[in-house]
Amino acid sequence: MNTLTTNTINLDQVEVIESPKQELAPSYAGINAENFPTSEWRSVNGFLASSPLPHCGRCQDGWLITPRAAQGLAPTSKLCPHCEAPRRALKRIEAARLPYVAHKHTLASYEWDSPAQREAVGALLNYIHAPKNTDLPQLPCVLLHGKPGNGKSSMLHILAKHACFSRKRALFITHEGLFADIKASWGRADRPNPVEPETHILNNIDLLCLDELGGIGGSGSDWGDWYRDQTRELIGAIYDRWSAGELAVCMTSNLKPKVILENLLENNSAMRSRMRSMFGRPVEMIGRDRRPQINDGWS
Repeated sequence: MNTLTTNTINLDQVEVIESPKQELAPSYAGINAENFPTSEWRSVNGFLASSPLPHCGRCQDGWLITPRAAQGLAPTSKLCPHCEAPRRALKRIEAARLPYVAHKHTLASYEWDSPAQREAVGALLNYIHAPKNTDLPQLPCVLLHGKPGNGKSSMLHILAKHACFSRKRALFITHEGLFADIKASWGRADRPNPVEPETHILNNIDLLCLDELGGIGGSGSDWGDWYRDQTRELIGAIYDRWSAGELAVCMTSNLKPKVILENLLENNSAMRSRMRSMFGRPVEMIGRDRRPQINDGWS
């Protein structure tokens, strides 16, 4: 009969091999539109993007899991504020189609044109930084107009970045850029038309930043029937979403409001009513040209 023997293990003599601890990546929980490191911005085909953020090591694939087995409950999870929440903000930046130059523009460095501009833009910033489900009686709309170079486009860049870091979806587009995209879609199955209902640029957008209404410089030289018809349809679509409480708007133009109504919109009474309802009193920017002025032979 075989006797079963057991060996006694002396735990004091066992060498414990610890698995290497994962190093924690830097936390990006505090980043925002004002302090994101300049060195981490990238240009992708001229549009603003960023270097990819690594997982922080504090979460499971972007989620913080809280076990509750001791209470007989299923675990809970929330978006990791150290890496996944900032990562999603940066994805919203990429989707906003901002030009790369937008990375330079911040509120801290912005030169305000007037108290009227500060007040009007302040209403937009209040909306942007309000909690997602805040019930507002009416979403803000601002029309900035004035000569080129006095900070209209850079303000759009600032607003779009702040919106993206505040869990809102923004879109930056120029009037002429949109119409170029429409024409590029003609006869192309692989290029969706940006103003068709299913693929409309305003779908799922919280803030529209429309630059250069009437074109760069607002010369009006290419305002044919198609251009004017498309502009009226665009303003109608913007108005419908704004009046439904779905869209805030900041728009810029080198044109005076009277020229927008009388020339671009051809005194269309419905368009006049919509523009006045949305924007109230337009904000004229009268400050200096902030682009560098040098004697380079172009003057």
